[in-house]
Amino acid sequence: MYRPKSKHEWIFCGILGAQALIILAIEAFILAEWQLWVHPNIIQITASYIVPVESAIMFFACIYVFFLSLDAVHHRNNMLLLAICVSNACALAFSILLYRNMKETINEMPSQRDGMNQPLVDPERNIWTLIQGFQIASPIFIGLCTLATWASAFQLQKEYAWAIYRSVQGDSDTRSRYLTYEIYLVLNKIAVFFIICFVLQYGLIDVHFEQPEFGLTMGLLPVTLLLMILGFYVVRLERKFLMTFVIVCYLAMIAYLLSRIIILYGHGIRANTAGKDMMLLFAITALVLLVLTLVCSIRCFVNFGHGLKPIIAGKDEKVRDSFHFHSIGGHAPFPIEHTNGRLSLA
Repeated sequence: MYRPKSKHEWIFCGILGAQALIILAIEAFILAEWQLWVHPNIIQITASYIVPVESAIMFFACIYVFFLSLDAVHHRNNMLLLAICVSNACALAFSILLYRNMKETINEMPSQRDGMNQPLVDPERNIWTLIQGFQIASPIFIGLCTLATWASAFQLQKEYAWAIYRSVQGDSDTRSRYLTYEIYLVLNKIAVFFIICFVLQYGLIDVHFEQPEFGLTMGLLPVTLLLMILGFYVVRLERKFLMTFVIVCYLAMIAYLLSRIIILYGHGIRANTAGKDMMLLFAITALVLLVLTLVCSIRCFVNFGHGLKPIIAGKDEKVRDSFHFHSIGGHAPFPIEHTNGRLSLA
């Protein structure tokens, strides 16, 4: 695993690492209290999956953003820094919705009974008083981390700007193609996260093991991951046939998300589900990101054969060399032969 090197890299990754650890502790405590509160017969209702699934997604969001931060500082990718900050803001919105959903679920559970008229939870135990403080602390902590990551990312982008400029030799056309490539990679990584979150919620809570839709829905998880990996591979090697296949897959995924959004907004059985607002949040965000990914993938396809491939192949070494040049101490002597020469950015 790549280790940060500069002070701002350590700060940026450290903030997101601390966020992941704290959220893990909070969600683990909430899940432990939930398991002590519910009875085994709670699995008879769909609502029993809401709290475990949403808690797992909350932690997954934080740990995924943390690993993205390591990827961003490893490749010195300014676009990914921005995407991480935006994604963390989305995690903040999710944590706020999670507070409301948790409160509504806990208030409804004590009055529900199974087929034998047995309670689904321990009516003598007031779980909300135990976890309310943690549910409030989660969005507050994520909000503070989000503000801190924005400030840290601003410092990092200034460090990386010169390195990125040097890696593409300052040519305007090459910079434009390189920027399209970087945006495509970033959108691909972020879209996958929102698709996974939607599929988990929709499959486990709404579809709830009803075959064959449940199997087909959960099958999208490995397909989405494979599509992301294939997208990275073909755009680096400029394989037009495989890139055409990837673009067709993006269109199919967009059509699927559109159909699920229409269903959730409709009046059928699937529209009457718990956690509907969160499903729509993830589905709509994933749809927007996929459309943007599709546009960038087409732009990358058009750019194949225009000299970007060798730059991408050697980009890591060039960016690192440029970055180290940028970070030389300010007291280093200036070469004598360049004293009267013009500054060259080539």
